[in-house]
Amino acid sequence: MEEVDVLIIGGGATGLVASMLLSTYGVDTLLVSKYPETSRLPKAHLLSMKTMEIFRELGLEPMIRAQATPPANMQYVGWYAGLGGPSPDHGREIARLGAWGRGHEDIDWRRASSTPYANLTQSRLEPLLRRHAEELAADRVRFNNSFVSLKQDDDGVIATLKDGLTSQLYQVRARYLLACDGGRAVGPQIGVTMDGDLAVATNVTVHFSADLSSWARDPEVLIRTIFNPDAGRPCVLVPVGPDRWGPQSEEWVLHFISFPGDHKQYDEQTCLALMRESLGIPDLEPEIHVINHWPLDAVVASRLRVGRCFILGDAAHRMPPSGGHGLNTAVQDAYNLCWKIAAVLQGAASDALLDSYAAERRPVAERTVASAFSNWQNARLMGAALEYGGGRSKEEMWESLHLLWSGEGQEAGRLRANLSTALVASLTTYNHLNVNFGYAYQAGAVVGAGSSEPESLDEIQIYRPSTQPGHSVPNAIVEDAHGSSLLADELGGGHFTLIAGEEGRAWCEAASVVAARRGLKLKAFTLGATSGDRLDMRREWERQREFGKTGAVLVRPDRFVAWRCLEGAAEPEKVLEDALNLILGGNRTNLTSGETPAGVMVENGKNRTALRSEIPVGGMIDG
Repeated sequence: MEEVDVLIIGGGATGLVASMLLSTYGVDTLLVSKYPETSRLPKAHLLSMKTMEIFRELGLEPMIRAQATPPANMQYVGWYAGLGGPSPDHGREIARLGAWGRGHEDIDWRRASSTPYANLTQSRLEPLLRRHAEELAADRVRFNNSFVSLKQDDDGVIATLKDGLTSQLYQVRARYLLACDGGRAVGPQIGVTMDGDLAVATNVTVHFSADLSSWARDPEVLIRTIFNPDAGRPCVLVPVGPDRWGPQSEEWVLHFISFPGDHKQYDEQTCLALMRESLGIPDLEPEIHVINHWPLDAVVASRLRVGRCFILGDAAHRMPPSGGHGLNTAVQDAYNLCWKIAAVLQGAASDALLDSYAAERRPVAERTVASAFSNWQNARLMGAALEYGGGRSKEEMWESLHLLWSGEGQEAGRLRANLSTALVASLTTYNHLNVNFGYAYQAGAVVGAGSSEPESLDEIQIYRPSTQPGHSVPNAIVEDAHGSSLLADELGGGHFTLIAGEEGRAWCEAASVVAARRGLKLKAFTLGATSGDRLDMRREWERQREFGKTGAVLVRPDRFVAWRCLEGAAEPEKVLEDALNLILGGNRTNLTSGETPAGVMVENGKNRTALRSEIPVGGMIDG
């Protein structure tokens, strides 16, 4: 029987990221995947700023951007009356919308992160991830090895696996098991169910090569939704490179939606006919690489932890592709969990810390799945606004488009008003900065979460940076004697970071003592506009930090704020020690002060109660 600290089931993006993170944290892992290779399907492709920050930390950002869509080719989404056809109106633009920060030119997106969105298909991303995971953990990434069964006790998990080449069964004992298998095997064996809407429709994806440069327009548009009245059926067209982009792309992906009751086979012949009709190119002769059918689900796992097994990625949540949240949410699951497992295995935290994974990630999963499902439903509003489909003849649909483009009078005004309403609804799909980046943890491994939440102007689009515990650390450029750097690059790497105000040296000294005593990886520095270990010469940090010159903020390895103190404290070591006891799963009732620090939310079943305590003399803990 082999022994390992963490066994990872599943070799997609979630499992590979978990393997890489744990390897960099010094944890012994084994990853197995039942497939002989990574996915050939170009399903997921949008990589969010948070996800790219993780890939930057892992050293993968240059390789990904070298293959990804150039920013100039992913600024907009558009709606078109076909792609080609017999008249000048065939292929004409109906509407367009800025998306994903318009190539990172939108100021709010730049303020949120200095690491822009990227666009690279899953089929080209995962081989990069696999290579890097294998470099970090030689002989510990095994494809063509499948999960069979498991049993667990108080000390770990024993998993039975099968070698795909020899068909031989073997066993691995692990301290913890991560189920990153899409919910296919591990979850059902340990009683995890999926709650929500299953198979509300089927997405039919056609990956093909063709030269569409004679018909495709607008190189700045990445995703084209096609409403060709001659076809009466919408589809979505996306260029996927790999060497040229925009209208010059060599490869493309076309998506159709099949609703329950549609019994077409969607084989190559059927899909080819639909492609020609929808795009308006009757003599199109593409090279079809693969046709894939996959159900559109909007579900969240009933449990994210069962004993020593954890549920991540598609095994924890599945959602429609509207908004591009699926892969990104999965990668964030791994980033949230892996530092916690490392801290427990290395003796810096108790196993109770691992309960915070579900407390933090399940609300995010529920919110994101709901947003994606709403986006998918909103997509129908565009067709309704254009009076497309619904049994109308192609002549009637063309008449509506002509009125929209150049008509006058009440009817044309009504159509334009409906189109504007549909475009506003589409903003939640393509301008979802607060869903994708601005979510905060209200309970879990944070001290003082939710005690003074800033009012949200828009739950979907508007992100307001904050150092409130539970929030992502605000973005800033800092400087020292060696030049400028991103504050984000000071964070992560499996270590905590304490950032004190320019007069908060006592916090840094306390952090050094507490970290050494606890065996905790923790770096500390002062940051201020006029003085400090790092200088905030642009005053970006000062405008966002929300605490004074003598205060401090403690940042977790996943770049979320764990705790902050608005000003200095008479006993900084004690205050910091008490906070870390709570964050890392220490005894929640036998702290130095005898009570829980003010504003801390302690979970008791489904209820959370705010407990009061003494505020250290000379200081104030948030709340």
